[in-house]
Amino acid sequence: MYVNKNAVRANVAIAVCALFILSVVALLSAIGDDSSAATADPVTTPSATAPVPSGSGSQVAGDVNGDGYADLVFAAPAVHPGARHSAYLGVVYGTARGPDPAVRTIMDPIGTQLSLDQPLGGVRTADLDGDGHADILAGGYVIWGGPTGPGEDIPSPKLEGVPGDYDGDGQVDLAVGDGAGLRVLYGPFTREGTPRRTGATRPNPISAAGLGYDDSGFYLTAGDADGDRATDLVVTAHGDGEQTPSVLLHGRAGPGGFTARTQALPTGSSVAFGDFDGDGKGDIATGDSGDRNNEPEADTESAHGIVILTYGGGRPPGRVEPGATGSYSTGDLDHDGRDDLLISVPGGARILYGSADGLTTDGATTLRRNGGGEEVPASERPARLAAVQDFDQDGRADVVLDWSRDGLGPSRWWVIEGDSDEVAAFTDAKFAD
Repeated sequence: MYVNKNAVRANVAIAVCALFILSVVALLSAIGDDSSAATADPVTTPSATAPVPSGSGSQVAGDVNGDGYADLVFAAPAVHPGARHSAYLGVVYGTARGPDPAVRTIMDPIGTQLSLDQPLGGVRTADLDGDGHADILAGGYVIWGGPTGPGEDIPSPKLEGVPGDYDGDGQVDLAVGDGAGLRVLYGPFTREGTPRRTGATRPNPISAAGLGYDDSGFYLTAGDADGDRATDLVVTAHGDGEQTPSVLLHGRAGPGGFTARTQALPTGSSVAFGDFDGDGKGDIATGDSGDRNNEPEADTESAHGIVILTYGGGRPPGRVEPGATGSYSTGDLDHDGRDDLLISVPGGARILYGSADGLTTDGATTLRRNGGGEEVPASERPARLAAVQDFDQDGRADVVLDWSRDGLGPSRWWVIEGDSDEVAAFTDAKFAD
């Protein structure tokens, strides 16, 4: 595997024009999902790159170099027009001040054997081999992390799945769903991508529960629904723009790595785990992604803009109407011990805050940013929600938005500090130089 690390070595003389700021702007205001102009953030340019800090390993999620700070790992479109590749993988390393775009690793898709149609945006990470360095799962491959980031001489085995500790032994496993059903690959994994053991295949949990969609595939969402050591899993049927059924599987020993009993969840097309009431028991938000089945007989508005909460601590189910639809992410933005729900909307994210009474629309806000300039049509300017992660380890999750024009480089990135007014913005215009 070839990794272009010239941008992270101090002895490589390159000029960097990555645009970076740390400024105070008016950011969070109580606004509706269909209003508000995006904030224009000033930018500055760092004059040089810096070496990747060498880490000895940590338990911080997403910490590729093991120095105790989560890193921003992403796939972005090729920087220069006419480039040979359609996308590249990047790591911008976290610090006590958040991600520093002057400290980065750029990975060539050809060298990493990645698919050229790699989905853009945030990329999954997990410590698959248990060495204290998060590994990168992208394009069906794993790229191993290390003390100074991804290694150069270690091959990228074919490996994919949804990471979690499904048997509660402290090691990361991968849940894999395909046409044959659901199975778990149990970690730790060798550098050749071999799991410690492979669990038995469990039939499609949606059809096994009698919920239909017998010929449909499904997608998986991992998280905590009961506060124990084992990761739980929501299985959601693929649909054709309609709201589909989901079931909850509790992790630990059992058929296919989970308890035999499944719990039916509300229908919906977006799912996320989070502890919205702060009781230590995981909750599940299920709702509407905004996709629609426009066939004449379809009830296209049956669940529009509604989020149903399944609470893990015995609280009755909840229901909120955020005025927005999209994919879901969660994180504690205000450091109050309760997770908040972020709903992707054009230009950014709608934020619903957790409370002692659970998720609420009280004080809901919308973050928006626009890329491009006057020469770019307004329809092509809205940023999108890319990731939610605490990069500086201050207890507040940061919100990452990104933008590129029609999937073409260069890209613009915004890292918004928790629920504060601080934002760091940078572009990757010179990342591949």
